[in-house]
Amino acid sequence: MELPWIVLIIVSLYSLNAMLAFGFLTNEERKCKYARIEKLLRIRCYDMDLKEVPQNLKTSVEVLDLSYNRIRKLKSGSFSKYTDVKFLMLYENMILSVEPGTFAPLTSLQEVDLSNNGLTTIPMELFQLPRLRNLYIDSNELRSLDLELLEKPIQAPLEYLNVANCELQDIPDLGILPKLWQLNASMNPLHNFNIDRLANFCHLSVIDLTRTQLSSCSCQQVGNHLVMMQAHQKFVPICMEKLDSSVCPLPYNRTIDSETFHSCQTSVELAEARSLWLFGAGCFGGVIFVLLVVWYCVHRWRKKRAKRRRLSQVQDRKKFVISPRNAINRTKTDDEPLHCDIARP
Repeated sequence: MELPWIVLIIVSLYSLNAMLAFGFLTNEERKCKYARIEKLLRIRCYDMDLKEVPQNLKTSVEVLDLSYNRIRKLKSGSFSKYTDVKFLMLYENMILSVEPGTFAPLTSLQEVDLSNNGLTTIPMELFQLPRLRNLYIDSNELRSLDLELLEKPIQAPLEYLNVANCELQDIPDLGILPKLWQLNASMNPLHNFNIDRLANFCHLSVIDLTRTQLSSCSCQQVGNHLVMMQAHQKFVPICMEKLDSSVCPLPYNRTIDSETFHSCQTSVELAEARSLWLFGAGCFGGVIFVLLVVWYCVHRWRKKRAKRRRLSQVQDRKKFVISPRNAINRTKTDDEPLHCDIARP
């Protein structure tokens, strides 16, 4: 065999071994990674070319990152094992559909990121999760969003909602959201913007309407509403012209003076009163519990002390013995008392 062929074979074998080693290393690196973040168990299955939600992860996971994969469909049993999840990242997948009941088991979920997918609607069950505060569903295909089947009022205590870049014609009508303080609806046309929708958000502090196509009147109405709300106007388009109230009526009677806005405020007040009542009841119950524990400990201590006293009295008591005089005369009647002598120490 000629020398060039030998060199070629050696180089080929070396390259093959290197490729295999690199392949094994890559597979090893592409395993889901476990870590702890502020005492929360995080599992990161980032950019692993997954086609579905893996079912072999630790069920105690609290932060689950499945972003940058190729998941197309979420099934009803996708998260049934992971009921402790608090933060769920599903952005940059290919999710087109979500089966009913998919998110129902996630009663501890506080934040979900479904941005940059192909969803045409928001999964309705998300709005019934009791702890969901932050919802990212931007950069989806929500242009014809249909929320007729949405049960109102929603149960989720939403505080942040991101529906940016979804080709929306108007802000979604989710009903009253008393805790919502930030709304991002930027990069949407909003041709049919309805100022009445802002009455649902009685604690709105920040609204992002940049790169939208609001009409001049809508722009002015939003600005006036935010002024009355003392909300942040940094991300609201600057109105190029000021319209007369006859052309663009002030929105106050339709927003902050509306029945919807007052209902929103009432629900907040009721929630605060309920929280205060629960806090007071908890404190009262805690005090009662502490008093009961103290009383029980004192009662036990007193019983033990009384028992020790009785034992001490028994030990200190002088013993009595039958006197020998009783055995001298057996002719005495039975009812005659016996003689007792005190035992000497």
